[in-house]
Amino acid sequence: MRRCAVLGCIVAVMTLCSVQPVAAQGAEIAGGYSFLSNDSLAVNSSSLPYGFFFGAARHFTDKISIVFDLNGHYMRGGTPSASTEFVVGPLPTEDFQAFSFNRPEDQWCSPRITACEVHTQAVSAVAGPRFYFGTAAARPFVHILGGVTRSLRKIVFSAHTSTNLTFQPGVGIDVGAGSTAFRIQFDYRRVFFGKTDQTDPGASLVSKDGADYQDFTIAFGVVYRVGG
Repeated sequence: MRRCAVLGCIVAVMTLCSVQPVAAQGAEIAGGYSFLSNDSLAVNSSSLPYGFFFGAARHFTDKISIVFDLNGHYMRGGTPSASTEFVVGPLPTEDFQAFSFNRPEDQWCSPRITACEVHTQAVSAVAGPRFYFGTAAARPFVHILGGVTRSLRKIVFSAHTSTNLTFQPGVGIDVGAGSTAFRIQFDYRRVFFGKTDQTDPGASLVSKDGADYQDFTIAFGVVYRVGG
């Protein structure tokens, strides 16, 4: 069911993009700062404070657009987790990173390494329909986006990554008439992990207990309109 929601967004984008609109209203690009709150991904921290977003949209009418959004969030200098939630069984192959398995994160580093810090990263690429309301000067909107998220937790040269389907609905408002506007946007994001058994070497080590994680983002930026 959860994958159907993501795939539905992708199908909607492909369907609408294949249809020539009767009266296309132009396009837009947007970019700015994005902040992510996520206790599951950013263990021992409540957020990934460094982030960006880049967006592009094709307007089919003055009320409906198809949107592509790329956003990335980062944190450096995090404290390794002492929890066994990030522990899985040994790999069947002799991977050089296998020393990190069967140990909590705070035991991954050698005593000879003076700085044992976690680098956490999440990059999402999503697309879907956006619906506008209001006037040209202040245009609230809602969107339903789906795509993928690439997540990473890294300590020194030991890294765990995972790429997963993502569902990202949200709301926002564009303020400003003419070719430029200021945007504030709030999104809920759910990243779907297929396995929850952390004793399985195939399970993800970048989510708490290997389960889906949910987070919220707030973004501020500038919109530049083209045509229409």
